[in-house]
Amino acid sequence: MTTLERLSRILVQRYKLDPARLTADRQLDSLGLDSLGMIEMLFIIEEEFHLDLPSDRLTFRTLGEAARYLDELIGRQQAAPGPWPSGGPTPC
Repeated sequence: MTTLERLSRILVQRYKLDPARLTADRQLDSLGLDSLGMIEMLFIIEEEFHLDLPSDRLTFRTLGEAARYLDELIGRQQAAPGPWPSGGPTPC
């Protein structure tokens, strides 16, 4: 399932939006979510995608733009070195 499909599924399930309206070029402000709904959506995205979104304000014009941003963020977070596994080097 693509990121766009996952975002669309969230919007359909949580906000009861018509799936036919959820295209890549759909303007997010045309979906009828208020600012509180958009903030809630960011928390849902963090949970669904297992991501830590940046604390600075995120703004996207379209659903496709949001999906591309998430794909890039997923790639960066997967490429970042994680903590040492148990038994790894001990800091000096």
